[in-house]
Amino acid sequence: METKKAPQIPYGISDFVRMRTENYYYVDKTMYLPLIEDTASYIFMIRPRRFGKSLFLSMMSAYYDILQKDRFEELFGGLWIGSNPTDQRNRFQMIYFDFSKAGASLERLEENFDAYCSIVLHTFARNYASFYDADFEEEIKNIGTAKLKLEYIAQQAASKGYPLYLII
Repeated sequence: METKKAPQIPYGISDFVRMRTENYYYVDKTMYLPLIEDTASYIFMIRPRRFGKSLFLSMMSAYYDILQKDRFEELFGGLWIGSNPTDQRNRFQMIYFDFSKAGASLERLEENFDAYCSIVLHTFARNYASFYDADFEEEIKNIGTAKLKLEYIAQQAASKGYPLYLII
């Protein structure tokens, strides 16, 4: 008879999908998603370090991402939102910037920031390429700056009626 391992303590882990798929304890905060949907379009969350902001944003990304639709039960089964899903569930193409990963010296800050944002946008283009024209991913790669890449993505998504969800 196989015994189930006790969940691990997720110290320093802010990846919701990893926590749900690799047997970590998770304190369910999904009941706040409907409240967020009923607020303004722009939300600014400020809390001290180590209060779960990144994990909450990671959970939001998994919940709203259209690419995670087939994994809804795996990721949200047993959680509050799994039994009470909203109509916004798995409806968006997600762009998720974690600027803690863009750090560098002040001398190269602008260059590194643009490079990090470009990587995120290239990943977006690869992940969602099937929603766009055949040359979409290549077009994104050929655009010079992250600002212009983001503008192009927003324009293409709007022209096709695809809602984007931006998490920073």
